Amino acid sequence: MESEVIDLPTPRILKFKLEENILDHLSKLSDKYDDGKQQWMLIDDNNRFQNEVLNTVIGQYINTYGIPFSPKTTFCHSFTFQKFWCNRMSKGEYQALHNHDAVFSFIIWLKIPFSSKKEREVFDSMHPEPGSVSFVYSDITGIHRKHSFLLDDSFDGTMLFFPSDLFHMVNPFFTSDGFRISIAGDIAINSLNPIEALNTGMILGSMNSQEFLTS
Repeated sequence: MESEVIDLPTPRILKFKLEENILDHLSKLSDKYDDGKQQWMLIDDNNRFQNEVLNTVIGQYINTYGIPFSPKTTFCHSFTFQKFWCNRMSKGEYQALHNHDAVFSFIIWLKIPFSSKKEREVFDSMHPEPGSVSFVYSDITGIHRKHSFLLDDSFDGTMLFFPSDLFHMVNPFFTSDGFRISIAGDIAINSLNPIEALNTGMILGSMNSQEFLTS
């Protein structure tokens, strides 16, 4: 008896290990624009991160999985690198469950001063999934699911790229006095830059990101 597996759509997350020269660039941006607060905005000087990383990542996602929403428009629009910021969290601090108002979002871990596995071994701590980042979604049957990444220093330099509608949270850590430092950002539709009218012979998912990602 022959069988066939039919994969139905679910949220996709891409995971990358960034190159050292890019991480050095991001670290310098973090230091340059640091205003002493827990969260501060960054500027992608010379559009380097966009040109050397985001264009490729967006193109890979779209060419593999398509655009993660149903376009309801008469024109094809470009994407724009909308927001870019850095987070610095200390012991006990966290980001509650949330999503972003964009098309794609990403998180880059610059410094993880703890091990989530060791955090979970703390006796009688009563802290669910300490130190991890968790993604929450509904599967095709409507059941809520959770996928967690257990963070440790092996995640330094790692980028997670995902649809902005995907809910996620960053859990607190308790075994280190160091800072957990991450960079996050959003890619949105650029409504000010329509490219051309849509027609039945045009499939957005087949376009290369270089054609429509603008600064």
